[in-house]
Amino acid sequence: MSARVHGVAAAALATAGLVAGITARRADARRLARRTTGSSPSVRTDDGLRLHVEVAGEIAAPTVVLVHGIGADGTMFDPQWTALRGRARLVRYDQRGHGASGWAGGQAATVARLGRDLGQVVDQLGGDGPVVVAGHSMGGMAVLALADQRPELFGSRITGAALLSTRAAPLTGAERSSTPVTARARTGLSTGGAWLVWLTAPLAGALHPFRSRPGQRLLRRQLFAGDPPEAAAQATYRMWAQTPAGVLAAYLRSLATYDQRAAIAVLRAVPVLVLAGTEDRTIPTRSAPRMAAQIGAGAELVLVDGAGHMVNTTHPDTVNAALAALLDRVQAPTRT
Repeated sequence: MSARVHGVAAAALATAGLVAGITARRADARRLARRTTGSSPSVRTDDGLRLHVEVAGEIAAPTVVLVHGIGADGTMFDPQWTALRGRARLVRYDQRGHGASGWAGGQAATVARLGRDLGQVVDQLGGDGPVVVAGHSMGGMAVLALADQRPELFGSRITGAALLSTRAAPLTGAERSSTPVTARARTGLSTGGAWLVWLTAPLAGALHPFRSRPGQRLLRRQLFAGDPPEAAAQATYRMWAQTPAGVLAAYLRSLATYDQRAAIAVLRAVPVLVLAGTEDRTIPTRSAPRMAAQIGAGAELVLVDGAGHMVNTTHPDTVNAALAALLDRVQAPTRT
């Protein structure tokens, strides 16, 4: 058999494998969407999904909406949930596909969609007074997406924001590239890798790497710094293990092309907390000072020495104090 025939046969097999992989992936996504419908109490989104929510606190205002990141759920804010109940009315919810919330499939697994979800949580559960939105990692990206979509909320309905362990620039580092060609190459490689992970998600779902000890060691290295409190580490392992691999893979496609730098200007209308750990291996710590500088005088920058990505769980006292200071600024009387 000639080399050309061998090549044609190999290409045909590769194509057949790709088609079979996509078919299996879509079937897996449909099964996951049917199985994950969300549980009450919940907010119903405009695409019919139920987002599981919790509300605490008798204080009328302000309302603080807590938005978690990928692989987690609303319980990651347990330290803030306890500490801030005497200062504000609190709302936390599970983002779509996470925790007890519903899942509408991979096409809705975008940062833009998360921004719309956050807006609907604010609309339905924000109460009658001012609202402060606080997002960690992908949750902070949802805050920025909402600012891009509904800038009129900031300075009126939303009177403060906290961006924890997050960034507005692309996660690929494309913004550091010296030429448009290398920027496109970085983004293309990241996008291709994200699609590959999505395609192989049924296999990953059967094995679920974060239920294994090697997967947990990877999470420990990526999300923490030094020797984290064991309770914080175990809670993180539990959340990641309970998040379906297909959900994690689906969000990677949007994160590969994420860019909300244009939304930063909207946040200049309100007091903002920008907080990050100095040892964050997931989001480069330099992102926080850059965002704070771009927001300007209304931003307070807090860098937590020795903390990793899950800074709110490992250094709760520092984060709680910073959030309380943000509430002080939000509630300070306006000088005329």
